[in-house]
Amino acid sequence: MSYRWNTSDFAVGYDAAANVIHPHYLAIQDAILGLLPAELARGGLVVDLGGGSGRLMERILDRWPLATAIVVDQSEPFLALAERRLGRFGPRASCVLARLQDGWSARLPGPVTAFVSMSAIHHLEPTEKESLYRRCYELLAPSGILLNGDEVRAESDAEYVAALSSWADHMRRIMASGAVPPLFHDALNGWIDRNVTRFGQPKKSGDDCHETIAIQLDYFRSAGFRVADSPWQQDLWAIFRGVK
Repeated sequence: MSYRWNTSDFAVGYDAAANVIHPHYLAIQDAILGLLPAELARGGLVVDLGGGSGRLMERILDRWPLATAIVVDQSEPFLALAERRLGRFGPRASCVLARLQDGWSARLPGPVTAFVSMSAIHHLEPTEKESLYRRCYELLAPSGILLNGDEVRAESDAEYVAALSSWADHMRRIMASGAVPPLFHDALNGWIDRNVTRFGQPKKSGDDCHETIAIQLDYFRSAGFRVADSPWQQDLWAIFRGVK
């Protein structure tokens, strides 16, 4: 099966309406910006894992003019948008086409000051998440940070289903209102079908493999992070912070 985000319609549609589709899109970005280390004012490398069209990285590079950045994503259409968006930063920004499970780390020029990610890592199976977090820990400079703003599940199925259904209702409303380009409707309807209509069916890598906050923080601790916490949480979303 082809990767569903590897189409221009999906990439362009999501890029145009991300802050409408995702109820906390800007809030999570704002929180990540506030949690990044002040040391970036002196420079450093930031890597966005599953960085899509580069919206978060654009804000990071604008805020820290001496920082450099790499966006890693497996979608060619998304990276095409990112390259256009980040082109004004010249050699400070580059893109790497790769799955998060694959060998993207060989393309890094040196230790990483900060890894960031938003709404991407939840597509990995549990063992893939654990492996990714371990790799991030190994690649970080001393006191480096990993910030993952992502979708999570509640401890109870009842609370989890209620949160999924609430977001599905939000998606239906914004589609009906015309706030989302029609070329992205199939993607939203597909999400509703996979996560709500067929709730409880087995998940595979690439699906929405949601896990609880507690489980993911255990992954951080197992990877070696001396700080592992969740400084921001709302509905289906949380930010995980790991400090080396």
